[in-house]
Amino acid sequence: MNHRQILDAALRSQPAPRSRYLNLVADRVERDGRFADRTHLLYPVLARAAGTVEPMLEPVEFVDLLAEFLAHHGAAIGAALYDRAYLKDPDRALAGPASLLSGWISARILDGLQSGRYRPPDDRTYRFHSDSGDMDGALRGFPFHEEDAAAD
Repeated sequence: MNHRQILDAALRSQPAPRSRYLNLVADRVERDGRFADRTHLLYPVLARAAGTVEPMLEPVEFVDLLAEFLAHHGAAIGAALYDRAYLKDPDRALAGPASLLSGWISARILDGLQSGRYRPPDDRTYRFHSDSGDMDGALRGFPFHEEDAAAD
């Protein structure tokens, strides 16, 4: 099976700039030896996360991030893909790995913005949210938790 077809199908519903960007990334993945026997793990997760990808990282940097991500989470992705639950609801089965990948991408972009390597597009507004609505822990009160603690 050509596993890239999974990503290609997901990109049809994405905005043109995001689709072009992820096609560039996928073209590089196809030529990168680190993914020779691992695209079956990568493309379903990347397809599930495609709607959250901002085309800000250089494609080479994005491919490096994907290789690192697979090195850390490849076994868990494989377990999700070969679990019976994947047959019943693939989107739900891959929600965890896709969310992790989105987090890795966001963290890399935020690091680049903070260091000045990247500039946010002027026509964008970014918001952070939790899919589950659960903002307990370190993010409770963000971005004002320091001010809230000082007022107590």
